[in-house]
Amino acid sequence: MAREPASAGIDTLPHRRRDQAGRGRPAAACGVAHTPGPVIAFCSDCGGRTQPRLVGTRTLDACPRCERIFFRDPKLVVTALIEHDGRVLLVRRDIEPGRGLWGMPGGYVDWDEHPEAAMARECREETGVEVAAEGLVGVQHVTLAEGEGAVVLSYRARILRGEAAAGDETQEVGWFSPRELPRLAFASHGAVLQDWARDVQSRGAA
Repeated sequence: MAREPASAGIDTLPHRRRDQAGRGRPAAACGVAHTPGPVIAFCSDCGGRTQPRLVGTRTLDACPRCERIFFRDPKLVVTALIEHDGRVLLVRRDIEPGRGLWGMPGGYVDWDEHPEAAMARECREETGVEVAAEGLVGVQHVTLAEGEGAVVLSYRARILRGEAAAGDETQEVGWFSPRELPRLAFASHGAVLQDWARDVQSRGAA
């Protein structure tokens, strides 16, 4: 599941305008984002040692030998909002960060996966149920515990078959009404669940 700090809120990175970078101005004053050390020390193409290079307004690792630039792309995370009779299915985490706290089923998208397939896989691994996506209910940008950025896609999903039960990375599962929501591991989950709770209450199902 997503490695946001359990105590942190949704941390959207600031938008940086290209025209903020100016000659003779300190990096902090012109909006240049510096990497706190090399992410990639050696080039995967030619084996040369990388060096920091200013690309636009960001400092990235680059290979002076073959000119390859290593861009830092955000990770992709998926979560599932599964509702039945005005209650939402949540899992109690059995791994850090946020061990013992609750959240929606979800996790990282593998490099060769469609996000909807990743969401279904995570639900199967964490709750034992087979689900199908019914549409997006949220798109958020967060900062993970390692300082990396991630885009979180939250899907509404329906159960096709199976009974919810704890998986390898979960202590237990539970169905919660809007008034019963437990302490959550991630603020990004809380944002989706707040919208869901308002929707349920507006339908008179709470």
